[in-house]
Amino acid sequence: MSKNFPSHFFFTSEGSRFRLRPIHPSDKDLLQRGFGELSERSKYLRLLQINTKLSDVQLNYFTEVDGIRHVAWGILDESGEEPKPVGIGRFVKFKDDKDLAEVAITIIDSHQGKGLGRILFATLNFIACQIGLKKLRYYVSSENRSALNSLKKFTVLNQENDGSLTILDIKAIPNHQAIPDAPQMQRFIVAMKKVEKEMGI
Repeated sequence: MSKNFPSHFFFTSEGSRFRLRPIHPSDKDLLQRGFGELSERSKYLRLLQINTKLSDVQLNYFTEVDGIRHVAWGILDESGEEPKPVGIGRFVKFKDDKDLAEVAITIIDSHQGKGLGRILFATLNFIACQIGLKKLRYYVSSENRSALNSLKKFTVLNQENDGSLTILDIKAIPNHQAIPDAPQMQRFIVAMKKVEKEMGI
């Protein structure tokens, strides 16, 4: 991870305190715990399969990242006595297109609707633009109407349908000024302003 990015920052929502930080190789147990908190439907919508647990190969892939080609940030709920893993967002750069990366964001069921997905979305967009990316690709289950509707609020550069998957390329968002100043976008603007502040902009 570039030294220009913080090691962590905090976010509050509905009286809860969350820590956002880059994923480390030592986070495998945390990731497995978080995966166990997903409902079967959430697992299917995000992985297009229902696993009882992540494999060692998946755990290695999701946690052993270089912070440049593969960037991943997680969210811990620190409101209780013990930190609880509640979300993860990541992007992986394409080898054959230096402007493009694949993005994935997951929030456990009990913590959806608290703005955590938006703050991860803003964090990944900010970092992506800082390292020169211009397009972010999302592979979304066609059943996941909520995620699709949210992404389509932004500049869609390309859209394809591949059976049960919708593939969306959206223009990377460098800052809150790049988000349309419309009522339905205000929460995204607030999230991006938070990230800009924490990143020292």
